[in-house]
Amino acid sequence: MEEPRPYQLPPQVFISFNGDELRDNFIKYVVWGLTDERVNVFIDREEASRRDIRNLSTQIKDSNFAVVIFSKRYTESEMCLNELQKIHEHAQQGNLLVIPVFYDVSTNDVKNLDGEFGNHFKEMRDRYRNDPLKILNWEESLSSIAERTGLISEEHGMGLGLVKAIVSVVMSKLADSSERRNITKGQVIVLASAMLFLFSLFLARLFCTDMKVYKAVKCLLGFPVLVGVLHQLYCLYTQPNRG
Repeated sequence: MEEPRPYQLPPQVFISFNGDELRDNFIKYVVWGLTDERVNVFIDREEASRRDIRNLSTQIKDSNFAVVIFSKRYTESEMCLNELQKIHEHAQQGNLLVIPVFYDVSTNDVKNLDGEFGNHFKEMRDRYRNDPLKILNWEESLSSIAERTGLISEEHGMGLGLVKAIVSVVMSKLADSSERRNITKGQVIVLASAMLFLFSLFLARLFCTDMKVYKAVKCLLGFPVLVGVLHQLYCLYTQPNRG
């Protein structure tokens, strides 16, 4: 199987993971699954020593979604924790939807910093004991992201079942996001049409002295606007509930 081609468009999905642990196995199947669905994916292909956090921050900012794959060694990576902090910041601003994936760790391991996951974080905490703000930001990011609804390997397994679940959730969220954008665009079009209709009526009333002609113009202009409004209302009330 060929390696997935590097993305060219701004990424729709940013994947945060510990590369030393997952890059050559689980992650490549996730990327293949998403790219097969024509989803633009960003993963960090650089080794830890060559990573540029500024570039990663830009990719996170430009993405629509972030998939955070918590694994046992996730917290041994300073870069992963820095990525998570940026993801958390953008999510708090409402600019990014986050999908946590608990890969061979439990939700409690992440929330309570237990097990091997927690032990690695304790080592990181000791390493940066002179920078308590950094530790606090990491802890807050871990706690916040872990509270979100996500996918658990205990339910889906650690193979293709979990890969399919990730792809399914991402595609569902992308479709939902696209529908909301389409509705918003339709609302703008209807509003603009209504304003144009009112302005046209004003001009027609100003220059038209024959009331019969004026009424004919009003009907002619008003009919397409009415159709547009009714269509927009239909779209709003027939959207599936994706809560």
